[in-house]
Amino acid sequence: MKHKIWADRSQFDSDPEQVRKILCCPHMGIVPMQEYIEEIERASGEDFGALRLFMQNALITQGRSDHLAARRLIAEFFAERAISNWKPTFEAAIAEVLDGLEASEAPDLMTDFASPLFAKIISRMVGFSDDDIAKLFRAIDVVQRFTEPMLSLRELRNLNSSIEYLDSVLSEKKRAQSEGPEDLFAYLHRKSGAMPNGMDLGFFAIAITASVNTPVQTVGYILYGLLMDQADAWKNAAEPAWIESNMERLLGLWSPTLMLMRVAEKDVELGGCKYAEGDIRVLDMPAANAKLMAVPEGQARQATLSFGAGAHKCPGEVMSRLLLSLVLPAIARRFPKMVLHKDKARFRASAMVQMPVSLPCELHGRTERVNARLVDVKDLSSARQIVMDNDTFMPPAMEQHLRALAENSGRDLSTAILIARNAMFFMSGRRHTRAREIVAGCLGGNRLPAWQPMVDQQVAAALNGLEAAHQPDLIRDFASPLFRSTAQPILGADVADAARFDTLAPILQDVLEPWLPIRELTRLQGIFDELLGLMRVPDRGQNQKGTSVFTAFMDAEDEDFSVDDIKALVLVLYGASFNLSHTLGNVLHWLLIQPADVRAHYSDPAWIARHYEQLISLCASPKYIYRMVRSPTEIEGIPLSVGETTRLCLSSINREVKAGHLAFGHGLHHCVGSGLTRMLLRSAVPALFTRYPDLSLRPQAHKYFDMSQTVAMAELPCLLNDAQTSGNPR
Repeated sequence: MKHKIWADRSQFDSDPEQVRKILCCPHMGIVPMQEYIEEIERASGEDFGALRLFMQNALITQGRSDHLAARRLIAEFFAERAISNWKPTFEAAIAEVLDGLEASEAPDLMTDFASPLFAKIISRMVGFSDDDIAKLFRAIDVVQRFTEPMLSLRELRNLNSSIEYLDSVLSEKKRAQSEGPEDLFAYLHRKSGAMPNGMDLGFFAIAITASVNTPVQTVGYILYGLLMDQADAWKNAAEPAWIESNMERLLGLWSPTLMLMRVAEKDVELGGCKYAEGDIRVLDMPAANAKLMAVPEGQARQATLSFGAGAHKCPGEVMSRLLLSLVLPAIARRFPKMVLHKDKARFRASAMVQMPVSLPCELHGRTERVNARLVDVKDLSSARQIVMDNDTFMPPAMEQHLRALAENSGRDLSTAILIARNAMFFMSGRRHTRAREIVAGCLGGNRLPAWQPMVDQQVAAALNGLEAAHQPDLIRDFASPLFRSTAQPILGADVADAARFDTLAPILQDVLEPWLPIRELTRLQGIFDELLGLMRVPDRGQNQKGTSVFTAFMDAEDEDFSVDDIKALVLVLYGASFNLSHTLGNVLHWLLIQPADVRAHYSDPAWIARHYEQLISLCASPKYIYRMVRSPTEIEGIPLSVGETTRLCLSSINREVKAGHLAFGHGLHHCVGSGLTRMLLRSAVPALFTRYPDLSLRPQAHKYFDMSQTVAMAELPCLLNDAQTSGNPR
C-alpha cells in the first residue's frame, strides 16, 4: 500500500450508490493491518503485543466468521431499545458537562464539552474504573486512530501504551453491577459463552470503545458547522423537532469520516465496474454524502453514509443519533448567544478523518467590564447607540495619547504620531470631515465604477495566477495578489521597492490596535519609517484609469494635509485595506463549506449581489470597533467614566444581523473602503466559481493568522477541478 492511493482524490469513489455497493459487498474487505504491524516489529525490534491482541479482537480487522459472531454478540447491547435505557445517563452527563463549560474561564467546545461528555458516557457504558476522565479520553482518542494508514513508530508506541492503559482500567473493575443499565464489560462477561474462540473479553471491549468514538467527533464537528452558519441555524438547533427533521442533513454535511478503504478479496463486479482480486478502492465519504444531501427542497433525503454500510457499519450509530438529539438542543438552549472564535478553532485531519480538537467560544454575548478602563460591548442595540452618539463617544485619542507618552518617556515617537494623526479611524473634527470628503471623491458609490474595468482585469489576472500555481491556495494565489493589484493603484501607493513594501505592509495592520506598549510602538515606528521612505509622490498624469486617493489629496491642496500627512494617510488606508483581502478569504472559506445545492448559485453575480451583505456580516475580518467616552454615561447598567474605552465585539454584535451590520462601522466613521469591498466581492466571487465550478477545499488544511484585531486566513489550500478532486465539499 502506497501513500499515492489516498493522495490522488480523482481516483476516489464518490457516487453514493457505488459506495454503498462496495461497503455492502461481502467480497470487498478491510485492508489487512496485522501483517503491517508484524513487519514493523521485525524491522524495529519493538514489541506491540497489546496492539496485536487489540487487532485480533477488533471488529474491523476480524475474519468474516469471527466478525459475524462478534456483531451478533453485541447486537442486543447496541440495539435501539437497549440504548434508549441510557437516555437518563446521557441527560445527566450533558447537564454536568454544560455546567463545567459555563464555569470554564476560557470555554472550549471540545476540551470543556464534547470530549468530557463522551468520556463520562463511555466510561459508564463500557465500565472503565478510572475516574480521570481527561486521561481516559486521551487514551480512547489515540486508540481510535488505529485504522489510519502508515502510522509512525512513535504513533504505534503511543497506540500500544494507550491500549495497555485501557486494559488496566477495565481489568481493575469490580464485577458488582452498578445502578442503571448493565455496562458493556458486565454484559460481555454474561455473554462470554457466545464469544468466538480465542477472543479476549477486555481487548474486545476496548476495540468496541474505539469503534464507537464517532459521537465526540460528530458532536464537535456539527457544533462547528452550526456556529459557522447564520444565527438562524443556532436558534433552530434549540428545537428538538428541528434537530430530528434535519438529522440526516447535519450528519451528511459534518461527518468526520473522510475516506474508507476496501480491498477486493476476489474478482468481483459491482454496478458495472470490475475489480480484480487485490484491487484497493478508496471511498470519498464527504463527497458521497454531499450528493445524497443535494436533493430538491421538500424531497426526503436518503440516509447518510456517515456511519458506513454493510458488515462494518458503525455499531454506535443508534447511540450517536440519540446523543445528538439530546446534546444539540440542550447546548443551544443553554447558550442562545454563543459565538465561535473561528480563527482560534483547530482541527486534526488525517487521510481517514477530520475532527475539531479545539473550538474556543464566547458563551453568553453579554456586555461586560474587562478591567477598570475597558468595557466589551456585545449587544447590537448598545453598539449602534455608541457609534451614533458622537457627543458621548469618540474614536480613541491616539495622537494626544502618543504625544503625552513621548513627553513622559523622553522617546521620539514623531513617526507614530504622524501615523496616528492621519489614521482616519482615530480622527475627529474638521480634518476628519475633510479627509472623508476627499476619499469619497475616489471611493464613493458614484466614483467606483471608473475602477471597474481595472478590477475586472486584475480578477482575470489573479485567476490565471491561481491556475498556474502548483499547489493552489485561495489566499496566496488569489485573494492576496488581487488585493495588492487593486488597492495600490486606487490608493496611489506608488513605491520604490514593491517586493520590500509587500513584505513590510502587513505589519501596518497592527496600528489598528490602540494603547500598544511603548516597546511595540518603537518596533512599529521603525517599520513605518521604512515604509514611508519607500513611498513616492505619484505622477499625476501616470494613472489614466481614475484619480487615486493620493492624487486627490494633492489636487485638493488642503493646508491641513502636507505631503508627509498624505503619505501617512494613504499608508494607513492601505493597512486598513488588508481587511478587503481577509474578508474575501473568509467569504470564500464560508462559501466552500456550504452544501452542494447552495454552491450551485456562486457563479451567478445576481445571487452574490443579493447575498453579499449577509456574507459580509458573517465573514468580515475586523474583530472590534473602539470608542472612548467623552462624557459620563452607562451601557446596559455599566457606568462609564470619561476616558474609558468601549470595545465593540463584532463577532457577537453581527451574529444575528443580515442587513444593518456594523462590519464597516457606522455614522461618521463608517469605513471609506466599504464600497470597494462590495465591488470586489461582486466581481471576484462569481468569476472564481465560473472558472472553477468544481472548486473545493483540501480538508481542514486552512490556517488563520494569529491576529488580535482581525480574523484573517493565512492559508486556504484548494482543489480546482475534477482532475484533482472527486467533489469533496469541505
